[in-house]
Amino acid sequence: MCPMLVASPRSARTAWGRERRRAYRRLLEMKILAPLAAALAIPLAACATVPSSADVVTVSGEATYRERIALPPQAVMSVRIEDVSRADAPATVLAEEIMPTNGRQVPLPFSVEVPRDALQGAVRTTARVRIEDGSGQLLWITDTNTPVTPTAGSDRVDLGSLMLVRTPG
Repeated sequence: MCPMLVASPRSARTAWGRERRRAYRRLLEMKILAPLAAALAIPLAACATVPSSADVVTVSGEATYRERIALPPQAVMSVRIEDVSRADAPATVLAEEIMPTNGRQVPLPFSVEVPRDALQGAVRTTARVRIEDGSGQLLWITDTNTPVTPTAGSDRVDLGSLMLVRTPG
């Protein structure tokens, strides 16, 4: 018989004891680490706060156009607040809201929440509105610069009615 297959009772006991000690150590580590991780997670969760209403500016208005053309029922309106202060560079999107029209027609009201610090850090901000059909083809868009300038101490900016123009195609 091969001596490797036959283990002495003492070596079996020490191997079993070693395995038992490892399992006990892992269990002890889990009993210590799990509450410690939970205790650290609670203060860290408090650091990840949702912006309060004082930290955001609500930009609102309505999108409309003069033509008497009905929107398709699957049309989608997107409103972007952009920083357009850098010349020869794409605009930086500060906030965007995408709203399905669900068969509603113009005027379509909108409301977009923009972080206050993003607006204060931007030199020139503007609002851009697009209406696309269900397949993503552009139907209507704003063609004028609509500045978004919050006043001190106010958390709302009302843009009024934004006039859209029809795109060719």
